[in-house]
Amino acid sequence: MRILFALIFALLWSLADACSSAVVSRKFSSEGEVLIWKHRDQTNINDCRIVYFDDGKYAYITLANSYVGVGQTSLGGVNEVGFGYISTATKNLDRKPQKALERYDGKYSLMCRALRECRTVDEFEALLKVHGRYDSFESNVGVGDAEGGAAYFEIWSDGYARYDVDTYDIRTNFSFAGRDSERGASVRRYNTVRKQMESKTVFSPADFIGYSRSFYSADKGDVLADDTPFREANYVVPRPSSVASIVVVCSKNPRMEVIVGHPVAGMSVPVWVAAKGAMPKCVSGRAMYDLGRKFVAKAYYKQGKNTYLNKDIARKALKIDNHVKTPSKMPTDMAKFNYKVDRIFEKHQKQMMQLLN
Repeated sequence: MRILFALIFALLWSLADACSSAVVSRKFSSEGEVLIWKHRDQTNINDCRIVYFDDGKYAYITLANSYVGVGQTSLGGVNEVGFGYISTATKNLDRKPQKALERYDGKYSLMCRALRECRTVDEFEALLKVHGRYDSFESNVGVGDAEGGAAYFEIWSDGYARYDVDTYDIRTNFSFAGRDSERGASVRRYNTVRKQMESKTVFSPADFIGYSRSFYSADKGDVLADDTPFREANYVVPRPSSVASIVVVCSKNPRMEVIVGHPVAGMSVPVWVAAKGAMPKCVSGRAMYDLGRKFVAKAYYKQGKNTYLNKDIARKALKIDNHVKTPSKMPTDMAKFNYKVDRIFEKHQKQMMQLLN
């Protein structure tokens, strides 16, 4: 029964986790290292936070749900040797039940196990060949390592397609190895991210945090430019279901730039694996996440079956500074640095709440 529950839980998570993402090679990165971005949307809203684990071969930090499965599942992260990953749900790959399919082991998900065990993209591929997937597994997984390896894997129950990344690549909630006729509305977000990226040759973590906060649409332009009603329907990256944005830096001193909660309301914060769990309370607890849900409650409204954006609130929220400057090196006194970050967040939170009240 426990294994069955794990299978069901993992399946429901996969279907609910609808995201926008990108993988950037080190030669297109301002850091000189592979960057992996995930803007997380979740249909069934649950709180999430950044957690640290050191109970495997490699220690790692990960974005995790705060409920069942903490330590057994991962929503994106990086380990101490610079192997990082993100995933997005996908809806157009084949679902083929197999007679002799290896099963989810009931303890660690594929991605949690990858963070615990993998050093390189090739090692992840080797793990993928032996780790069981349940019958209807469908996922896009972006991976990178400190040696410069970068790739997307489009994975289904009994197979996968690998796409090495020499410049950059993007995934939302469809797969190129899947059925073209079933790509769905997330093509709009894919085109929106692609349009914003195609004019650049160097990308920074701040660029991706900016995409998570941008109301630009490839189909509609800047949706905040006027006061006409804007119906939320996969046209822009930030949505009512947005619950986090992370940028993984796959270096020898790996870190993530993190917003926990709705990216328009939250604040970007650096977190290092080498800090061994020392991180700001605003991303390890609920404060930033809760602020994001308050923003969603004010910034979106229902009319019939449709959800619309309150453009005035969105414009004002974007004027509130949301970025903590990342030091060129990890601070030697992490307690002091994290205390400073939490004080900055308290000021940010106060400004945002003045807008929302």
